[in-house]
Amino acid sequence: MADSLSLLDMALQLGERELGALASGDVDAAESSSRERAELVEMAWSRRDPAALDDLRDKLQRLQCLQGRLTEEARRLHDNIRTQLQQSRRESQRLCGYRQATRSMPRMLTLGRGQV
Repeated sequence: MADSLSLLDMALQLGERELGALASGDVDAAESSSRERAELVEMAWSRRDPAALDDLRDKLQRLQCLQGRLTEEARRLHDNIRTQLQQSRRESQRLCGYRQATRSMPRMLTLGRGQV
């Protein structure tokens, strides 16, 4: 069985992987890593050794810093997705306007060759 410090090391590695997944837009992988990371932190906390509290505190502070970076990256991804949705909505409205304009315009009859 792994001790609490090695579990926190694994959680830090998973957090870095989660950060990479968020940066590349892979939300599913980020979610999976996030869940695993949370489980590892819970296990580490339940197995904490009173003799290693200083080391444990240091690792938890590193995890806190990583969490801040993850939150920042998630917000950046959220803003990017919101911007893309707004652009898509505007484009859809523009195309809908063209469609309505073409429906309301009278159709021009074309005459064949030689007809007046």
